[in-house]
Amino acid sequence: MKRFLPAAVLLVAVASAASPIIREPGAVYLSDFGIKPLRLKLLQAARAYFDTAQTRYAGTLRFPQLVQTEALDASGLLRVRGNAQQGGIVAWVNPQFLEPLPEKFVENLRKSEERRIQVEALISQNEVAIGMTPEEVSRSLGKPQKKTSRADKSGTQQIWEYVKYQLIPQTTYIPGNNQTIITYRPTPNGPGGALIQNCPGYSASTIYVKVPIGTLTVTFKDNVVESLDQSEGTTTGGQVSVVIPPLNVYW
Repeated sequence: MKRFLPAAVLLVAVASAASPIIREPGAVYLSDFGIKPLRLKLLQAARAYFDTAQTRYAGTLRFPQLVQTEALDASGLLRVRGNAQQGGIVAWVNPQFLEPLPEKFVENLRKSEERRIQVEALISQNEVAIGMTPEEVSRSLGKPQKKTSRADKSGTQQIWEYVKYQLIPQTTYIPGNNQTIITYRPTPNGPGGALIQNCPGYSASTIYVKVPIGTLTVTFKDNVVESLDQSEGTTTGGQVSVVIPPLNVYW
């Protein structure tokens, strides 16, 4: 027996499929940093919008309630998840309708976004920097060939060792027959055809061999890269990048 969905459910499904969430340019999203949700009290009923230009009305947030902050726009608007008169919405609202943000929240969030962009650029180039976390190093270089730890009066250090490789082409030549195919088109005096000529010769076969060219030792302390020790051939230019360690956004 066929089952039919109510028209309202179909409309919601179609709208969801046709309207994916669009990230606003210049906005910073808390989910990018894996930090806990920030819940704020709504001070009064507030109009919310689907876009930061505040041209697409989403609804009016009900008062009183706690809303969950998800993003910060360049102009200071906050993307929140809460209950409006018509139901739950995720939309942008003016922060004046919310309780004050934690001290240095905006400053630390923007610094964290600058760091994230810098780290992602390094990872895209398979590079590491002082100040990166173990998870970021793993994303950039993969699993280390060796892990050790070292403890002294200043604390415990984790040491990851990587072997750097380069693919070197190696070509070999194998005796064989080189075939040449000559095709003849049909003519009034005879049918067409093909002639295969075999000539002795050599065929080339190229393979790529991984050759170690150096090592990279990454030392972590307090869960961030403290130092990088590189042997010859592991870098170009010999410069070491530095990024700020991850920030605690809430204080």
